[in-house]
Amino acid sequence: MKKLLFLAVFTALALASCVNDAPLSVSKGDPKQSPLTLLTEENPSWKHENLRLYPVVASPEVVEANTRLQNLKTLAEGMQTPGFRVMEQKQFGRGGDAWYHGLTVQNKTQDTVLLLSGDVVKGGNQDRVLAHHEVILPMTVRNIEVFCVEAGRSTYYDPSAPAVEKEAAAFKGYYNVASPQVRRAVQNAGNQQEVWDAVAKVTKANNAESSTKAYTALDNESAEKTRRDAYLHQLTGSFAGRTDIVGMVAVCGDQILGVDIFGNPELFRRQYSALLHGYVAETVAASPSTQVGEDQVRNAFEKVSRLAAPHAKSNEKAGKFTWGGSWVHLFSK
Repeated sequence: MKKLLFLAVFTALALASCVNDAPLSVSKGDPKQSPLTLLTEENPSWKHENLRLYPVVASPEVVEANTRLQNLKTLAEGMQTPGFRVMEQKQFGRGGDAWYHGLTVQNKTQDTVLLLSGDVVKGGNQDRVLAHHEVILPMTVRNIEVFCVEAGRSTYYDPSAPAVEKEAAAFKGYYNVASPQVRRAVQNAGNQQEVWDAVAKVTKANNAESSTKAYTALDNESAEKTRRDAYLHQLTGSFAGRTDIVGMVAVCGDQILGVDIFGNPELFRRQYSALLHGYVAETVAASPSTQVGEDQVRNAFEKVSRLAAPHAKSNEKAGKFTWGGSWVHLFSK
């Protein structure tokens, strides 16, 4: 009798464990089924030519739990705020030898600023892409790790600038989130040559090669840029009017370009255009092909979304950035 009772209890616990560890569901539009839901219905505003976006919806509980994340400023917003600047690496902002794989972030504002792995800053002594996610607190100075995305330049971007400006070597602005190829090179390889190789592939495919081999040469006028601008124009307002969308799966033909999910819909809304720019950079160069199957899209979503579980950790396929007890960004690698 005792043996039977033990087996019954053991079975119940095992079943409970399976339920607790079950992956997040994918539905065709009912966001109440799980904390994170992938919407797969057809919607013309989520697609342009060879690029389709599958939005990810968060439950009200997720949105409520992560409300404070909407107060994080993006790097683009931070760099437009007086008192916040990114400079060539200087030990706590006060001189020191140049370090091409590091920059100094100085935040003299009252804002908390979120930096994403893949964010690109332009200017300084060469354009860079950020290696890791970071949160920069108010009134702090931090050194951060980066990779170069402009192999042919190692001097200040404005040769005519006053000596004091060159000494500070501040960056002139934010660009966008890098394309998936470049992000993968940063996040998986962590090797400068592989980052340069990824930049070269993307710029060549977009007819955006330059004398300094800069990723930001994507902004040079060309037929490819005109096509990219059409994508951006068409898809910029894809999720307008929705207050529950926290991310997306981006699909180009038979490729899943990536997955980006944020802990708060307002934070995703403000990161959206920079992320879209990176996805579009690889879409224009791709050949028309058969669309990815819905099962593949679901699998890609689930690999990333299951990291929303409290104790789930990043792996070779998906990344998770947490801050202050909340997950901020889930993404594919």
